[in-house]
Amino acid sequence: MEKKEKINLVPFIAMMGSATLALASKSILGGAIGTTFAYIIEISIIALFSWKFGVFIWHIARRWGRVWEDLKTPLRANLYPTISISAALICLMLVKIGLPYLGEYSIPLASVFWGISLVLSLIFVIVIPINIKFRSRVEEVIGTWFIPPVGLFVLVSAGSALATRVEHWAGDLLVLNLLILGPAFVLYFLTLSLLYFRTKFHEPPAAKLTPTFNIVLAPVGVSILAMLLTAQLLKPLQVYGLHEVFPVIAKLYAIIMMGYGVWVVLGLLMLYYRISREGAGIPFSEMWWAFVFPLGAYTVASSLVSSIYQMTILRALSYVLYGALLVLWTYVLTNYIIKRVRGK
Repeated sequence: MEKKEKINLVPFIAMMGSATLALASKSILGGAIGTTFAYIIEISIIALFSWKFGVFIWHIARRWGRVWEDLKTPLRANLYPTISISAALICLMLVKIGLPYLGEYSIPLASVFWGISLVLSLIFVIVIPINIKFRSRVEEVIGTWFIPPVGLFVLVSAGSALATRVEHWAGDLLVLNLLILGPAFVLYFLTLSLLYFRTKFHEPPAAKLTPTFNIVLAPVGVSILAMLLTAQLLKPLQVYGLHEVFPVIAKLYAIIMMGYGVWVVLGLLMLYYRISREGAGIPFSEMWWAFVFPLGAYTVASSLVSSIYQMTILRALSYVLYGALLVLWTYVLTNYIIKRVRGK
């Protein structure tokens, strides 16, 4: 009997965190060092994604039954949107960072990755909630449940950034982004309510799953990016007066959510402290990549917010967050490579 191998989705989670580091390096560190570092990460991610996405398509073609069973399991199903998120982040990198020697050809390539993300996001956001309905208990709700709405916010961010470079699509992309923001926010707040209930009335998850709770920070960062980048897209279009109202709402939302993000970070630190005190700590595993992307998304958002408000405290916060992100990414990458080499 043929062995039903599962698709390894961890590399996509690693790509997500690494992509935010590239974007943060470009916007916060800047200069030759920041740009070169961003280029290296970006090229590596594009190469890795091309390989892993090919493997994913092969699994779809040859082992559709295995994939369908995965989509019925809450923990596995909620990891599949990491594929579409990775594609959207590559699109965002190609627009915001570009690639050396490609020039304007980076934009057509970005459009391809945005298209991949759009198709997969729409499939996952419909199939996953239907498949896992009535198959979950409250205690099974963990941070990975935030991944589907996070995917929609990242798709909107990538679409808004792309629209500023392809003017003939700008109006259509704007309408599409505004439509996507609806289910993104609804799914986010519904999931937040579920997770709040779970943390109040149930014990913390197994230590190896604890890093997934860090994903609660991700929607904060990516929703800020989605709102602000959409606001930037609206300005030149001047659609039905929205170009005057929406940017004000987006800026207000961004600064409020930055404060909420600080509260979330402090809450997560207290949670990890409690788990460390009650057990043997949080053992390192490949799920530690779940620590990186949320912090990276919040860091990129802080950079954009600080550039808008031009406040020293926000700029200082973005530097502190970037330093923490760089240290965390280096630690996780180093230990991940060591474990892979040792075959663990």
